[in-house]
Amino acid sequence: MREEVKRILQMVKDGKLSPEDAAELIDSFEAGEAADAGEAAPKSGGQSTTENPPTPPSDDSLKDPFKSFVETIERISKEAAGSVNWQDVGKSVQDGARKGVEALKTGIDQVSKGKVAFPWGAIQETREVTLPLTIPSGKTLKVDNACGDVKIVGGFERGSVSAKARFRAGTPEEAKAKADSYTLIIEESEHMVLIKQPDVSGLTVDVEIQMPDKGSVEVKCTSGNIIVLDTAGSLRIDATSGNIQAQGLNGPVEISATSGNVHIQDVATPSLTLENKAGNVTLRRIKGNMNTRTSAGNVLIEDCAGKTMAIETVSGDASLDISEPLNGIVNLRTVSGNAKVTIADKGDCRVSLSTLRGAVNCDLALQDETRTAQRVNGRMGDGSGTLDVSAVTGNISVGLRD
Repeated sequence: MREEVKRILQMVKDGKLSPEDAAELIDSFEAGEAADAGEAAPKSGGQSTTENPPTPPSDDSLKDPFKSFVETIERISKEAAGSVNWQDVGKSVQDGARKGVEALKTGIDQVSKGKVAFPWGAIQETREVTLPLTIPSGKTLKVDNACGDVKIVGGFERGSVSAKARFRAGTPEEAKAKADSYTLIIEESEHMVLIKQPDVSGLTVDVEIQMPDKGSVEVKCTSGNIIVLDTAGSLRIDATSGNIQAQGLNGPVEISATSGNVHIQDVATPSLTLENKAGNVTLRRIKGNMNTRTSAGNVLIEDCAGKTMAIETVSGDASLDISEPLNGIVNLRTVSGNAKVTIADKGDCRVSLSTLRGAVNCDLALQDETRTAQRVNGRMGDGSGTLDVSAVTGNISVGLRD
């Protein structure tokens, strides 16, 4: 099965699977391999016999189910692969291999025909639930949704929470039983109102919330898109896989994401902290201090202003547009990518621009200027603030905004 693991990793490189999906599959496969090895080991005290040798396995049972499964993933499209819950599928494949290859072969055959869902993991039942929602003044709304989209919109006179739950199971009867027993959980504590899902296997829930009035929001989501609109409070998001969109906030913003694009706009904040390991980041009309980092992705910041700004991208371009005269501290770093900065006129800052393997283009009128092809230093005004831009293998461009 080691060859199949290599092929899974290649699919990650090709963009067909995310690193998280690949890890789930590999873990499930290796667990199944270890269990099979344990079952194959002779029991203590047992004696071998040749009087009644076991019946040789059929050709079907000799075929490695994991190998067949990986071949099927390689054939389906990137879009189709993205709609599968690979954690559940990996476990189902592991169980199916132990029970026999027939169920596994049926699932593989359906995927080959364009039916992404597996028979043991197909969505069999859907249930929709809507409940009234009250959030006392001063309490935070927290949503914990492992698998599924989350949308929160603030400013409603009356609050409500709607959940569209989808259940995967081995049989229609099992899926229906899960759907019939589904309950959306709402808990209130001293500081927050928590909305979460029951601990049920094969469950995916899309949650849509209309917040009564406005307030602070926290969202934790493993797999799914997150949208938070016009809540006029603070925001904290912990996401693993999925895109994030937020606007109309007023308060501290903290976002941690593993993979997916992040788009935030129209925010007044004392501090915005954002870390995204893989995905593009777009910030528009942000007023406040910012600390933004992405390991693999572009960063676009437009019409923003703050006393301190720190932007870093390891692999990707960075563009920063500062709407007010600069007299604070701005640091922009890119390792592999280009950096572009536009600032308002009449700034008051020292300017330091440098790249190791690129070129620097600076259109600012600087005092005490020193300039080479890869480095520019100088100041605007008295130099009370700092504009520091650096790149390793990219070009740097700095000028006045239109």
